Amino acid sequence: MGTMDSFVPPFGLGKLAIPDNLNINISRTTVFFLLPTALLLTWYITTVTIQYYRLRHIPGPFLNAITPLVLTYHSLKGDITEYTYEIARKYGPLARLQPNMVVYTDPDTFRRICSYKAGYTKGLWFEFSRWDLNSYSCIAMRDNPRRKDRKNRIAPAWASGGLAKMETRVDKTVHSFLDLIERNYISSEPKDKSTAARPYGRPMDFGVRSMMFTLDVATSVTFGKAWGFLESDSDVNEYLSTSEKMLPSFGVLGSLPWLVYVMHAWPINLLMPGPGDRVGFGCLMKFATDQVNKRIEAINSKSDPEKEAPNKKDNVDELDIIRSYLNNGIPYADVVQETITLVVAGTETTAVAFKFALLSLLTTPSAYNKLQSEIDAYYSSHPSASPDDIVPYSAFKATSSNPEDISPASSTNSFSYLLAILRETLRLWPPSAGLFSKQVPDQGDTIHGLYLPPGTEIGQCMLGMGRHPSIFGTDEEDVKSFRPERWSEAAEQDRIDGGNRFEKMASTVELVFSTGKYVCLGKHVALMELGKFFVEVLRRYDISIVDKITPIKVRDPIVWLAKDFNIRFTRRDISTQ
Repeated sequence: MGTMDSFVPPFGLGKLAIPDNLNINISRTTVFFLLPTALLLTWYITTVTIQYYRLRHIPGPFLNAITPLVLTYHSLKGDITEYTYEIARKYGPLARLQPNMVVYTDPDTFRRICSYKAGYTKGLWFEFSRWDLNSYSCIAMRDNPRRKDRKNRIAPAWASGGLAKMETRVDKTVHSFLDLIERNYISSEPKDKSTAARPYGRPMDFGVRSMMFTLDVATSVTFGKAWGFLESDSDVNEYLSTSEKMLPSFGVLGSLPWLVYVMHAWPINLLMPGPGDRVGFGCLMKFATDQVNKRIEAINSKSDPEKEAPNKKDNVDELDIIRSYLNNGIPYADVVQETITLVVAGTETTAVAFKFALLSLLTTPSAYNKLQSEIDAYYSSHPSASPDDIVPYSAFKATSSNPEDISPASSTNSFSYLLAILRETLRLWPPSAGLFSKQVPDQGDTIHGLYLPPGTEIGQCMLGMGRHPSIFGTDEEDVKSFRPERWSEAAEQDRIDGGNRFEKMASTVELVFSTGKYVCLGKHVALMELGKFFVEVLRRYDISIVDKITPIKVRDPIVWLAKDFNIRFTRRDISTQ
């Protein structure tokens, strides 16, 4: 660079000369690096500024309004649900959680967003549930008409007729769990002092075994064949350990949904799980693909009844959801995706309810004893039941015109207290605790008097709904407490004054299964699993916590992950029931 004449700078700084020997050389490599960096930084600052001003009227922490990394931090820390709940408590029913995201705790808002007429669509985060980029499952579909068509094709497999045929698979898995206890984990106390005690069996980590149970149910119901976790009492193909490592990343991705474009682009997409993997999700993909292929071979075989009546759409058989999906016109690749999603989405969440229901019972002796008495009373009134029988799902239902209705308030229900326990568990520890954000439609929307521009992401706080003061009361200590009696108290009060508090409570808790166009089709299978499991295990065994100081270790990146929940089993005498 040549010399420059001296010049007089402003502000009286005097005469400034640039030396002749000052050379400034900027290489092309430096320019190549600095230019995109500057452009990216400019784009980011512009985007954040625009987003900040779009939602500046929504109350919330300032830092959250300018960066998504606050939510990312809490996902990594494992307290995302509690953090979101505290934000909602502090800033109101609609609070700003991220530059382009708000969160709400109002059940009525949840219902409106999930209604068919509202026009909301799923947020970008749901794209992460695409395991194969050439196909879609219903949960990953964001286009409302397309998603509605797919759900209509899936629904017949989950109607009451199909549900009844799935029950034998759930029963078989309950037996597998009971066999597992007897093989590896049973403890037996001496009947008198002259009899030597059998050594205590190994403590069971129920945090892990509950996942094994739900995985065997899901794979059995979906494919007609359990993956075999309970039979082997091991982490088959390292699925559990892979899941534990990967799930926290879904929480991070929920705070940075734009990463979906990066992960689905070459070459990063080559790192995603595939059916050629030896461990983890890839093994599940291979298992699903193999089972779908086997079912297609059976359908195309001469012995298959579909060959005799190719235009007849048969009902779901005892072992098979796959056939129903194929019969209803779902493409082959999408059937594979649907079955994988069914297993992944229906296991972690249901296992959460298992863990926290049992933890609540073991730390609330009065509830534990009352439930066990209810179970004993049921079998005392059914003397024809053998020790090997599994309680029928019909025992959990009240007399109703709706075959799928479950009412823990009804006096005709044999297990009203158990169902109150399950509702109380779902209220305090909602299994799907993630934000699962939706996008505001093109015309925008107004919620709690605050306008939300089109494209705003709006997330749900299920923990806040389960503690909503207008529904569950304003006594914070009581609302945070595990107290199943609140359900019978509400029902009794409604009977006296003609109110509907119980119905409000029940309908709010059932939102953990979503509602409207997003309702979970498998919710009754989940309730079936829970009901049968607790009746049959507590009928046969007494359970105790091993570590009474720290009974369980929990973190919450997107769902409640629990481990080191060690328990012991001791046989009960059921011959007198």
